[in-house]
Amino acid sequence: MVIVAAFALYTAFLLKLLIFSRAPGSERSINLIPFASIAGYASGHSLGTGRVAFANVVGNILIFTPLGIYASWLRRRARPWLTLLAVGSPSVAAEIIQGVFAVGASDIDDVILNCLGGLLGMLAFWLLSATLRERSRVRTAIAALSLLSVPVWCYFLFIIRLHM
Repeated sequence: MVIVAAFALYTAFLLKLLIFSRAPGSERSINLIPFASIAGYASGHSLGTGRVAFANVVGNILIFTPLGIYASWLRRRARPWLTLLAVGSPSVAAEIIQGVFAVGASDIDDVILNCLGGLLGMLAFWLLSATLRERSRVRTAIAALSLLSVPVWCYFLFIIRLHM
């Protein structure tokens, strides 16, 4: 039950962050050239640009890492590429919604970084599974990590106002 509750809070946080943190029509930009934004961040030399770049790149990776863990837990018997597809699909959907409704910048680099984060989450789950070996121990570890994450998701979901 703890895993499901934490996953629900995490999902609500993702929806708030990716879709509902901006007013409709507030921003519309579309980048379909892979690594263009990342290259732009890498070539920026000002301190402010560096912080924004770091927050964007690392943030896009980190916000999808839990999804990789949860998807691996829920899809234990699925082939890894199908689990990665399940992790990447919400990212693609969010970018399409952002572009259609002008509620953010649609960027293929975000999808790439989100999938990288999901892959890291999948690898973390596989490492945890290999270390703990027993399914019940893995479930207990995921439940404990989920319980620890609940205050974080509540903070981001209910306390902090996300304006990008």
